[in-house]
Order: sequence, then C-alpha cells, then structure tokens
Amino acid sequence: MSLRLPALTRAAILLALLLATALYFMPGQDADARRTVAVIPNGTYGATAPGGYYVYFTVRNRKVRNLAFQFQITCQASDEPNSEQRFFSSTEAPEGRTIPNNGKLFMRWMERSEGRYGQVSAELKFGARDVANFSAIIPEEDFAGGPDDTFESCDGVGSLRFHRGSELVPPPVVP
Repeated sequence: MSLRLPALTRAAILLALLLATALYFMPGQDADARRTVAVIPNGTYGATAPGGYYVYFTVRNRKVRNLAFQFQITCQASDEPNSEQRFFSSTEAPEGRTIPNNGKLFMRWMERSEGRYGQVSAELKFGARDVANFSAIIPEEDFAGGPDDTFESCDGVGSLRFHRGSELVPPPVVP
C-alpha cells in the first residue's frame, strides 16, 4: 500500500515551505536580531584588570545606569617626537539607555576627563562572553594660545570582559 498525497496538497506544502523560506531570508532584517534575545538580569556588572583598567555599571529593567570605566590612551604633544600613555576615566555616559534585544548597546557622547575633552564611545555586549569596548578621540583643544603653547591630541581603545556581581565597586582613579 502506498501513501500518496493529492497533487493539490503537495503544491500547498511546497508553497508553504517556499513562503517560510522567503520570510526567513527577507532582506533588511539582521539574522541575529531575529533569532537572538539576550537575557540580562538586573544587577551590578563590572571588572578590573591589571594596569588600571576597569568598568562598572548597573542594569535595571534592561537600562544601563552609572557606567564608569577607565583605560589607557596615547597622547601626542605637538612639540614632542614621542607619544605618552595616559589614563582616560569616564563617568558621564548617557543614563538609562535600553539594551536592545540582541544584547549589544552602543553609546557615544562628548566628555571632559583629566582636562581633555573629546568623543567617547562605549559598547556593552551581553551574551556567552560579556564584553565592554571603549574608545576615546581627543583632538587638540581649539582655543587661542600663545606661540609657546603646546597642544596635545589623544586617542585610544580598551576592552574588558565583565561579569555580574554586586560586590564590585569601581576602584579609585589612577592618576
């Protein structure tokens, strides 16, 4: 005895499969955003690393608050041939930004730290490996100075793997 579906039923099944495939691969939608919803528990997150790097923040209802971090940047003075390493500490990140469903929050803002004013960005990625990425670009200050004034521009990036834990507190700022 053989089981055969009527031609109309086979055509309906084939059409349904084609439609499902077309909807799945529809342009304009990120595949990861369709499938991934990161679970982010409320709490305090952070990490410290040798050399003065740290990150610290709180999550409440998928909103990030009190983001603070520190990492090294490279500064080049206009009258020096060599660059120098300095620290950049940030505490003025935008408050209450919601973490998207894919678990990747990107923020950008302007901030003054240790007398330097520039563009700061932070990316918090939640998932199998929770990672915080930072960057700062500090151009030479745009003010009227004397002929003997030196100007300094700085930039740098940093990255830390963070974890959830209420016992974490931000360490003191390294000078």
